[in-house]
This record gives sequence, C-alpha cells and structure tokens, in this order.
Amino acid sequence: MMKRVWILMLLLLLSGCQIGNEKLNQQDQNIEENLQETVTPAIDSELDLEGENEDLLEEELVFEVLNEAIQLEMSIDEIISNLSLEAKVAQMFYVTLEDYERTGLPYGGIIFFKHNMITATQTQNIITKIQSELTIPAFIGIDEEGGLVSRITGESSIGGTKIPDAWVLGHVTTPNAVYIANEIIAKEIRTLGFNMNFAPVGDIHTNPENPIIGYRAFSDDPKVVSEKVMEAIKAFQEQDIIPVIKHYPGHGDTLNDSHLETVSLNHDLSRLMSIELVPFIEAIEGGVDVVMVGHLQVPKITGDTTPASLSEIMIQEILIDELGFEGLIVSDALNMKSIVDHYSTEVMIDKGLDAGLSLFLMPEKVDEAYGYLLEKAKASKDIEKKIDKELRKIIRLKLENNLFEHRNQVLKDPVIGKVEDQEKIVDLLNE
Repeated sequence: MMKRVWILMLLLLLSGCQIGNEKLNQQDQNIEENLQETVTPAIDSELDLEGENEDLLEEELVFEVLNEAIQLEMSIDEIISNLSLEAKVAQMFYVTLEDYERTGLPYGGIIFFKHNMITATQTQNIITKIQSELTIPAFIGIDEEGGLVSRITGESSIGGTKIPDAWVLGHVTTPNAVYIANEIIAKEIRTLGFNMNFAPVGDIHTNPENPIIGYRAFSDDPKVVSEKVMEAIKAFQEQDIIPVIKHYPGHGDTLNDSHLETVSLNHDLSRLMSIELVPFIEAIEGGVDVVMVGHLQVPKITGDTTPASLSEIMIQEILIDELGFEGLIVSDALNMKSIVDHYSTEVMIDKGLDAGLSLFLMPEKVDEAYGYLLEKAKASKDIEKKIDKELRKIIRLKLENNLFEHRNQVLKDPVIGKVEDQEKIVDLLNE
C-alpha cells in the first residue's frame, strides 16, 4: 500500500512540473504511462525487504526512476526547442554517405555500404568527422547480417570476421551460437564507429521459392526465429549497437524481391499473428527500439495494394496500437522499385508520415523529399506536430544510447577480422 501511495504522490508531483511550461504536457503524460510499466516492476524485482527499510528503499528507487525520466524528457525538450524547422525535418531522413557529403544537411541517419569503406581506419575517420560536424549526432548504420549480407567481409572488403548465414547459425547445436557470432559483428562495427545495425532478420523462411530472404532467415519455425532474434538483439545491445529488426510484417513467405518489383504477403491478420509476427512480438516485448517495415502489400488486411511501409493500417493500427510498439519505425530503402515505380516523392512522403514512419530510409530523390516535407511543415502546424512527435522518439533514442557523449570519444585503432574471432566461428560450426 505504501508503495502505491508514493508512486501516486510522485506522479502528481511530476504532473505539477508542467506549470508554466506547456511543452512538457505530452512528455509528462508519456512518463506517467511509462512509469506504470517501469517503476513497479523495477521495485518488485529489486527489493525483497520488509517494514520501514523496505518503504525507505522503495521511496528512494521511485525518486531515482522519476528523476531520470524527468531529466530525459527535459533534455529532449531543450534539444528540440533549439532546432530550426530545417534541422527537424532533416532528422527524419536516413541517407547514404554520398547524399550527406553532397548536401551537408544534418540528417538523422547515414548508412554506409561496402564501397564507402576502403580501410578500417579510413572508415573510422569518416564517421568521426561526420559526428564532429553535427549538432545532433547521427545514427550511423550498416547492413551487417553476416553471410550473404555483409559490408565488412568478402571480396573488396575491409576484412571483417566472416560470419555464416543466419540459417546456418540457426541450425548449429552450439549453445548461444547466434549470440557469439553477433557479438563479434557488434564489436567490429562498433570499433569502426557505427552505432546502429540493420539486423537481425526476423523473417521466417516458410517459402523455399523466396528469392530474397532464404538463408538470411534463422529458421522456418517461428519459435526458433524468435529465440535467435533475441540472442542477436542482446548481443548488439550489450555492445552499444542499436539493433533494427526487419522486415515487418514478415518477408519470408513471398515470391518476389521488393528491390525489383511489388511483393505481396497474401495472409490475413490471424495467420500473421501466429506465424510471421511472432518474432516481432517477441522482440518488441524484449525491448527492441527500432523496427524496419518492408515494402510488402498485405491486401487481405489493408484491402488495397499499399505497401506496409506506407500503410497506416499496418503501422499505426497494428504495429503501434495492437502490438504496442513505441520505438522508432524506419522504412525499408525507398529507392527500391516497389516504391519508385508506383509512388511519386510527394505521395511517398504523405503516406509515410500519415502511417507513422519515424525515418525515411534512402529516398531515391532525397533533395526533393526533404524539400517537400519542409514546405509542408512550413505551411501546416499539424505537420510540424507530426514531425515533432517522431523527432522526440529519435532524440530520445540518441540520448538513451549516449550518442551525444560517444561522438566525442577518441576511438582506439580499429582491429577487425582477428584470428581468434574467426577461430571462434569455426569452433561453433564444428561442435
């Protein structure tokens, strides 16, 4: 009872912080909602005392959690209040290194590919330079799944440790094989300066004729995929890499490649909830912060051919409202033919913003996309509010992952592709 009284009193105290600062209204409401899920479990799991000592420790813990939450929200508010509208809009775009270097705009994220990385030291130097140029540190991302999709291994690469395909890792008998492999990936990309990885793949390989997922999936069993996805997420998070689970709502049972043409997932919601969405639900409940949405048509749910990446039904109604995801939502690459052959830049931005995207990844015409969203924001306070809503998520994740502090870190000389790491991989495959 005492615990509940203190929580209620402190929630009221928190609400009182709004006086004279209307900007904090929504963030305080979010804190109160989050505390219902955060404070009580934290207390219940960490304290096992009785009497007055228990009450005292509970009060101290509540104050500590509340103080951290308040400080975080106040920091977010202060950062956003100092941003120009141009900078706010730029934060919603995740672009190639070439587009960043060409425009110099303070984009929210920058993605690297194999051709951007000549040596490990050169890669680290570029990333360090980028972060030093930005007021708001960027998400620096890479597709490093291992196996077929790897930017730091293989021919013409910088020589990272060779990691097997997810399918292989999902079927070896070595305990924690996925964790071990992804820990190596995480350490290597972290030493280069990356802070985000577009992995793990949460798709389920239920269709042997699928041309794009295949061995990128851990298994054809939803339970196995869920377990392996969580191992990978844990490995990344423990090494200060933000994982991105992909490709919601599930690219495994498809016949086409969304890089080249439209792709349909011909299942209803009941089927998705029992198969395709199982790993995503597990990841959301396990604390993943970013979900990538694929360009997958789901006509039995949406009633039309709008891809999930631009669908309000698939993102707002199902991913956010039904599955309870509160983190960042990033589109798959928007330069794929499944998007550019069917949507103008303007329609793509309109639909993505309405659907609930936080980050637009690699629009084909990024200058046009940025300019269009900026003009919309200038003309409409409602649009600016939508941008601010997603911006709060972006800044929050950057603060929670210490990107503001890490950008000033002096990184050690990058060492990747170590013999002992390659031996670890060989050993786990041979056990």
